[in-house]
Amino acid sequence: MEGARRRFISKPTEKRLHSVRTAGRRFRSLLEDVAELAPSAKLLGRVKRAAEQTDAARDATILLRLLENSVDPSERHLAEPLLAKLSAREKEATRLAHKRLRRARFTGSRGT
Repeated sequence: MEGARRRFISKPTEKRLHSVRTAGRRFRSLLEDVAELAPSAKLLGRVKRAAEQTDAARDATILLRLLENSVDPSERHLAEPLLAKLSAREKEATRLAHKRLRRARFTGSRGT
């Protein structure tokens, strides 16, 4: 997960955000599966918070892509104001996710 986070921080793209979220889900699942053998509540909490911090960006991306793909080309001009708002929301949410993930860490002994 740390590698995916670092790649997103170096260049925040939709694909890299998706990679962070996917790595986070897998890591969270692993931590939950081995909780009895190696409890790591603090690390699990950090992984869950990272997922929450990327939710708005992913939601905005999904809404934007759905609308872009479902609007009939002849009616695109009618959807442009909404597309512009969704695009702005996606950019702002990605910026906030980037800012929050810059502070997150998933390696080392700090709190794990």
